[in-house]
Amino acid sequence: MVQDCTITIYPQGRTLTAKQGETLLQAFGKHGIEFSAPCGGKGTCGKCKVKLIEGSVLGDSPDMEGLISSCKAVVEQNIVIALPVQRGSGLDCFQEQALAGEKQGFGVILDVGTTTIAACLVDLSSGEILQKTSALNPQSVYGADVLSRINACRDGKLGLLQKVVLEKSNELIHSIADGKNVDELVVSANTTMLHIYLGKNPETIGVYPFTPVFTQTQRIDGETLSLQADKVRLLPSVSGYIGSDITAGVLACRMHKGNMTELLVDIGTNGEVVLAHKGRLYATSTAAGPALEGACIECGLGGVVGAIDKVYLQNGNLAFSTIGNEKAHGICGSGLIDLIAVLLEEELIDESGGWNEESNSPLIEKLIDDKFYLTDEVYLSQKDIRQFQLAKAAIVAGIETLLSTCGVEIDELENVYVAGGLGFYMNVQNAVKVGLLPKWPEQKVKVVGNTSLAGARLCLLQKTAQQEIEKIANETEVIELSFSKTFQDLYIEYMSF
Repeated sequence: MVQDCTITIYPQGRTLTAKQGETLLQAFGKHGIEFSAPCGGKGTCGKCKVKLIEGSVLGDSPDMEGLISSCKAVVEQNIVIALPVQRGSGLDCFQEQALAGEKQGFGVILDVGTTTIAACLVDLSSGEILQKTSALNPQSVYGADVLSRINACRDGKLGLLQKVVLEKSNELIHSIADGKNVDELVVSANTTMLHIYLGKNPETIGVYPFTPVFTQTQRIDGETLSLQADKVRLLPSVSGYIGSDITAGVLACRMHKGNMTELLVDIGTNGEVVLAHKGRLYATSTAAGPALEGACIECGLGGVVGAIDKVYLQNGNLAFSTIGNEKAHGICGSGLIDLIAVLLEEELIDESGGWNEESNSPLIEKLIDDKFYLTDEVYLSQKDIRQFQLAKAAIVAGIETLLSTCGVEIDELENVYVAGGLGFYMNVQNAVKVGLLPKWPEQKVKVVGNTSLAGARLCLLQKTAQQEIEKIANETEVIELSFSKTFQDLYIEYMSF
């Protein structure tokens, strides 16, 4: 007879139940634990490790530090484990602007990212942000990117993915509302996340012609979704891969106003790009892959404590910082960009992306067996560089294809808005140096942070903003890259440094 086992999480003392024969990762998914498994539990990324403190598991043996892979560890008895400390915010870079509202009471804005969920409590009269909070998206146990979530839905897990994200939403609302009644919850997200939020199967977004079930604004009673808000509003999208996080970004940057030529670039697993030109809006999305989120980098991490987030030269020596000033356990996207920029500057990486073992840099002593070691444990491999080349080529080729298709030269751009968490933390000069971004004049680049939340706040507070975002969603023209020869040619060209 199959029995229930208890999993105790140290030091919080939280307990979960798992059926004998289930993996730890399956138990995390069932209970909505904030935990990242970039490969979706396929056992290929090695990023879902936890520390086994008491008891034993089948399928994986603890390493020297007592770490086991949660996707391989099969629960057969009661155990005690410790989870890695996660940072994840989406709030550090939320730029608040003075904005009066038109109603009384309180509302919540929610940015449901593939990796992080961020929430703010807003006074509907003054527009003031009263409280903020964030958490990792508990769907992360099913993979790091949108396609992995779509595949999970295809495999019958839609109800489970919806359940954990709604439960996490309630948890965040409860933590910031402090007993106040929430009149309305406004949700901004990519199109797949919006579908899962409503329990709509996003399968059709994953196959050509990438058609979503809905793109328009959705209004629901909070009770229908068992959410702690009277009303719920999901903001409108443009297409399967241009979601309301992007329409909210356009709204927040006021790109739809006037006749300026401007660009919004949101860099992540997908690189979304929007161009405003002669009073019209054009958008595209390019699949950069999860390299910049750390998922397919051998020592890659997300924005967690112990991740190397900055790399630089100091008196000719390699130096770096880590999130939380803790011991380095891996490297996140911003640190990866910096590291590759340093290695290019020192001519340790050649134009093709290969190691240059004839470099005169003193750092060459850190290049051992085709791996560049930042510490005894954290390194950059040749495979990592190739993954980065794929990601940066996709993003910069997408940007230039959009501009070319619309007949816009780079020097015509008056403003370039770089949005998103990675965009906020990365060194823009280094991003240009490694070819992730085109060579723009520095004064034109504006790092704008979480414009998804900023746009959602506008819509929560002002009726005209809701009307504007719907106009943005309806009138933005999508430039499809799948069959673009220009994109393919540029993609190949930009693979090199």
